[in-house]
Amino acid sequence: MTTTHASPAFQRLEAEGRLLKPALNGPTHVPGRFGFRGEIALTIEPPVMLQAAFATADDAEASLSFLAGSLSTYKHLPALIEALGANIKAGGKYFIYVSDLDRSSRYQIEFNGISFYVLPIDDTSVYNELIDFLYLDKNKMKKMDTSAKVDAIADGALKYTQAYEIISFEEGLKRL
Repeated sequence: MTTTHASPAFQRLEAEGRLLKPALNGPTHVPGRFGFRGEIALTIEPPVMLQAAFATADDAEASLSFLAGSLSTYKHLPALIEALGANIKAGGKYFIYVSDLDRSSRYQIEFNGISFYVLPIDDTSVYNELIDFLYLDKNKMKKMDTSAKVDAIADGALKYTQAYEIISFEEGLKRL
């Protein structure tokens, strides 16, 4: 399998066949940034996916600088962490939307010193959630190609500084 990414952050994921259904899988309009939009396979049996995923990484970085996507259940967070492994880092911006969280729930959950924003999602898309959450201009976004949309979302996410209640994964399980 040939790798289309020059970014080390995506090479292992691509080699393992985890990057599925890509609408974008390569350089974005920001020089030195690589992006992905599609699904990320977390486990094979049973199949678990990070759906509607957006991810970016810079040139020579081994870790993703930004990641967002949707999980069908909060209980799949450990599978996400395991699948991403060394491709995530402290200081990255990671937004995981979860279908079975109460609509008012917004948490930051740390795994091995890496913080994840864990947020509820209803019947809307991750794309629409991110546009609203990051206060991006919907009309401008409609006119952009996929690469520019990924850049705009990543730029908004990388600037995001809002803090939420920090809880452990186990505490989150108790609140389901």
